[in-house]
Amino acid sequence: MQGALGRKIAPAVGRDFELQFEKMLGALDARPRLVLDRDCGLVWCSDNATRLLVPPSPLHIENGALAVDDPSANAALADFVEAASGSCDSVLLRGRNTRHWAMVIGWSLPDDTDLVCLLMNLSIPHRGVQDSGLARALRLTATETRVLDHFARLYSPREIAQQMAISLSTVRSHLKQIHSKAGVESAVQLTQLVRGFCAC
Repeated sequence: MQGALGRKIAPAVGRDFELQFEKMLGALDARPRLVLDRDCGLVWCSDNATRLLVPPSPLHIENGALAVDDPSANAALADFVEAASGSCDSVLLRGRNTRHWAMVIGWSLPDDTDLVCLLMNLSIPHRGVQDSGLARALRLTATETRVLDHFARLYSPREIAQQMAISLSTVRSHLKQIHSKAGVESAVQLTQLVRGFCAC
């Protein structure tokens, strides 16, 4: 293996670097992680799973099992878990609130095929604007931080105004200021920035 500057790197050192990234990213990765039996019964879950698998997420843990808040989507989840194999597969699940979704990646454990590992990407950010450090990076005020948190959860300016008990024009003014501080020109760009920053 050769480094960018032409230095030769021993394969063992390269593996050490890989382990260092895994160690650090594993700690930073806030995506919900679960281990289920083939009947969707919960065997283990990460701390972030219990924190994030609540409304508005379509998935939740109920009575010791993973479920979708829309009973009609539970069959898709059950079929996915039952069919999981040693290679990664994925399924997109939506619940009653069609604004939100969960993309679930799953595979069976190589030494115990009765257990299935799940890793979830959710439509809602994994961390808040404050917790992720984005508020500090953009130098947002407390109110701008709250507006951006609501925006990141896909609420419209009108819905944000209702939830925060402020006028629609005030919300739009805060969003305009946030766009300026973030250096973005559209709501799509702002959404991408928030999702990228708050994903871990």
